[in-house]
Amino acid sequence: MKKYNFITKLALIILSVIFAGCTKDIPDKFPMDAMPAPTAIKITSSTIKDNQEITPEHSITVSFNNIMDSVTMDISGIKGNTNLDPTSTSATFKPFSKIAEGSYTMKITGVDEYGQEITKTITFVVTNNVISVPSSSMIAYSSNLDGDYEIYLIKTDGSEMTQLTSNSAQDTQPVWSPDGRFIAFSSDRDGVQMWNSDIFVMRADGSAQTNLTDSPFINEFTPCWSYDGKKILYQTDMKGFIEYYVMSSDGTNSRLMEDADIFDFAYPWVFGDNMLISDNTSGNSEIYLEPFVGGDTINLTNHFANDFAPAWSPDGRKIVFVSDRDFNNEIYIMDADGSNQKRLTRNFVDDSQPCWSPF
Repeated sequence: MKKYNFITKLALIILSVIFAGCTKDIPDKFPMDAMPAPTAIKITSSTIKDNQEITPEHSITVSFNNIMDSVTMDISGIKGNTNLDPTSTSATFKPFSKIAEGSYTMKITGVDEYGQEITKTITFVVTNNVISVPSSSMIAYSSNLDGDYEIYLIKTDGSEMTQLTSNSAQDTQPVWSPDGRFIAFSSDRDGVQMWNSDIFVMRADGSAQTNLTDSPFINEFTPCWSYDGKKILYQTDMKGFIEYYVMSSDGTNSRLMEDADIFDFAYPWVFGDNMLISDNTSGNSEIYLEPFVGGDTINLTNHFANDFAPAWSPDGRKIVFVSDRDFNNEIYIMDADGSNQKRLTRNFVDDSQPCWSPF
């Protein structure tokens, strides 16, 4: 497979993808001057983001890409302990007492197994009047279980399926906001005909469903949030052909996407230096892991059925995808190396376009 540089490859993926939704043995003796540099330490996920509103009972946990020797989480005015999990890749802050309402600053400091240091500061607000956010084990997806496509949530063990939308239209392509409070999706409920879709946003509990584009004669679809949650990228055929547009998350300031916008958005199929692709050159659709720079393309699914629409978990350890290996499209998850493939949904309809919640 031809290799491209990072920017070119990401641009090609963005212009071609429509949301549907190795380790090497190290010798015993290895020259020290040939040892690769350790992976730079970074936080892969956090249950709170800058300026987020949380409840006093909200769990405060951060995860890292490397094994940590030590992690300290200090919150202004709050006494508590920082506990590393058994894998030493996640840390949780345990306050000694219930956190009172107010604004706080948390400073995270850590040292990994290579001696690399990391420091990050997060400001957040504790309040009893916060928009509810589903737990980290939730996946949003689209299904025609009730006869037309609606947006659903399901836990990663296949339990607690919840229907978020309910109408006679087609609601598809759900994608989470970075803070987990909102879901953007496509819907043709206000179109002049079926599949004449607009971009909608709703709260994560399904309430406050709002049409952002509201153009009944034009199609807008495949939404994607920016990392800061302030913008939404989408596709439109307003000029008679498909183009990428960017708007503010409230639906204002719509404009044509520019090259400088490419790296502003949290594409569900991109994590770190790797991306997930679906390819059917082998005769059926498989999911592949492809590094942006160097390295081999790896077939993760290796199944005779069609596997497609992959999306990363927030910590990069798992992948959610769609497969028709049970004779209809169902939602599956697997480990990032392709192992432990498990089916989540079990019915005789079309379940598709999954997207993992950010926490």
